[in-house]
Amino acid sequence: MSEKAKKSSRNHFLLVLLAVFAAVLTLQMGAGEVKAAAKGFRTVKGKTYYIDDSGKKHKGWLNLNGKKYYFNKKTGVQVKGWQLDSKGRKVRYFSMGKGIMATGFVKDKSGITRYFSPANGRMVTGWMKDANGYRYYFKKNTGAMLKGWVTVSGRKRYFSGSGRMATGWVVNSKQHARYFSPKSGFMYTGLQKVDGAYYYFVKSTGFRYQKGFYTISKKKYYFNPTDGRAQTGWLTLNGKTYYFNSKGVMYTNTTAVIDGISYKFSSSGVASQVAAPNVVANDKTMIVYDEKNARNYTVMKEYLSHPGVANGEKSDLDLLAAFCESEAGNQGLVGMEAVVLTVLNRTIKADREFPSSVRYVLYHGTTFPQYSVVTNGVLLKRLNGQFDNRELAYQAASEAMKIFNDYVTNGTKRTLKGIDTKDFNYMYFMTISAYWKQPLNFSKVKSCQYKDHMFFVDWV
Repeated sequence: MSEKAKKSSRNHFLLVLLAVFAAVLTLQMGAGEVKAAAKGFRTVKGKTYYIDDSGKKHKGWLNLNGKKYYFNKKTGVQVKGWQLDSKGRKVRYFSMGKGIMATGFVKDKSGITRYFSPANGRMVTGWMKDANGYRYYFKKNTGAMLKGWVTVSGRKRYFSGSGRMATGWVVNSKQHARYFSPKSGFMYTGLQKVDGAYYYFVKSTGFRYQKGFYTISKKKYYFNPTDGRAQTGWLTLNGKTYYFNSKGVMYTNTTAVIDGISYKFSSSGVASQVAAPNVVANDKTMIVYDEKNARNYTVMKEYLSHPGVANGEKSDLDLLAAFCESEAGNQGLVGMEAVVLTVLNRTIKADREFPSSVRYVLYHGTTFPQYSVVTNGVLLKRLNGQFDNRELAYQAASEAMKIFNDYVTNGTKRTLKGIDTKDFNYMYFMTISAYWKQPLNFSKVKSCQYKDHMFFVDWV
């Protein structure tokens, strides 16, 4: 080989060697760059991973700069979108872009709002109460937050645009007021008691009624035009006077004693003072005027002090139930019915010896009451709600009143099972031992015995 050829060969070798060296150097430098870029998020063929300090794929939960991410425990692939449980139910949501775990309220593109626990990211379903006490509801299958009106078994709740369940008073833009239960959130309808006052809420809309007089189940009320509150006590309107009990019911077609004075109330509720006012006779009794019988009667002063008696808040049924349990002792249902009938029979006595109203009859008396339970506290106990058997007492009073009303209306005989009499027209009763001690002409007294009580028609 010539000298020239040898020189050319050496140059070619040097060029090749230089190229190899450059390639090796480039590879080493490239390897350093790959190693430096390996830590952090890497996307390969559309799947995202996180490479940790050791150069390995991170698996499971990752907390980074206050955000949470999740990577499949087997593959290390980052979870994006919905994370499902073993039954295919939605559990958590990770953003589609960066895969950040959702927390708090999240509204999607379709307008559905969900709530994810800040502690663990789990989607909340069912009821939730926030730190301020507001309640929300999220559908169990989708987690969608309820908004607007929701009806459950015919009852309505309302959830605001932010999902808060309405409670208490809510007034709309047209100044219509509704009330929602503070506990259940159900909208009130009909006659309801709120904070000690009665209101009426229109059943179809829930709006509070506040337009004055209104009739509910044949009872008349007056609802204040300003705040809708049912009137109680006296009301003077357009020169006419009305009276409403503690539940807002207006007195109509009745006579009642209020603050010691008798008033007559017309069918429209207009009050007028009875000509003969009630007056105190002594420290034990007072005089009342019975309009139907057109005469005065003496009643015990407990008539005024016992709750709900003089002002009419206790119905005749209430009074008779309390009375029959007080007087009948252990006489059972029939014995209690018999006691009630003796009281009712007095109200229609032809010679008007007794008052025409049940409450006057019960408290009728002079130096001593007709019935000792009026003054010894036994009746008062029941009027305050302390019955031994409330259900039985009301059953006896109700059935006796029906028997009596059938007699007055249709002439049907007053009969009781277990008492052998064609027509129970008795007006007095007492224990057997007390009966035989009375100054009666027993040969002329019509009587019958039931258990340890004697019932008789008249005092002769």
